[in-house]
Amino acid sequence: VEKRNRLRLLQPWLEARLAEGNQEPSLHNALAKIYIDSNKDPENFLKTDSYYDSAVVGAYCEDRDPHLAYIAYKRAWGTCDDQLLRVTNNNGLFRLQARYLVERQSPELWAKALADDNQYRRHVIDQVVSTALPESKNADEVTAAVKAFIDADLPNELIELLEKIVLHNSDFSDNRTLQNLLILTAIKADKSRVMDYVHRLDNYDGPEIALIAMGDPYNL
Repeated sequence: VEKRNRLRLLQPWLEARLAEGNQEPSLHNALAKIYIDSNKDPENFLKTDSYYDSAVVGAYCEDRDPHLAYIAYKRAWGTCDDQLLRVTNNNGLFRLQARYLVERQSPELWAKALADDNQYRRHVIDQVVSTALPESKNADEVTAAVKAFIDADLPNELIELLEKIVLHNSDFSDNRTLQNLLILTAIKADKSRVMDYVHRLDNYDGPEIALIAMGDPYNL
């Protein structure tokens, strides 16, 4: 408490140094902490300031406001990914985590989130499927997410994901590659869905898919 009070007494001096263009991380960290504790538009500061240390300020926020911790860690764009996963998992911020996963397009980060031993995996998948990926207008983000589900060997969850993108009027509904992948994944993982997809979709490679479906080991 005493340290916090000392920081607030220093606030005018710190803000004067900020106005002079001081780029010292410790100064920006101190101001971030003051704005967080006083609730002086801390979200805007964390999003717009370029010089605070994301790891330091994010850790300071975790017990005070996990959402602010997420903002600080996200701003680091890669160097605080483990901390971001931890704070979003521990506080049920799965929608924010899912959006970050989609935006970051990092195979390594996707692998951690979709790992078999991640107890929060299902929560994350639900938010990726229901919100984060359908919101995306970026083909690279969609490609990275689809590849992550393939790499994690999650065919049934991949079907959920592709259904949401291809069958529910997203920007990628007519994407030939995604339509092909949805049918092929269903052939391998859930044959009961195949005929429905064949009838509902109209931009897949029919002859090639038919050859795969009729061959071993599927014999449809």
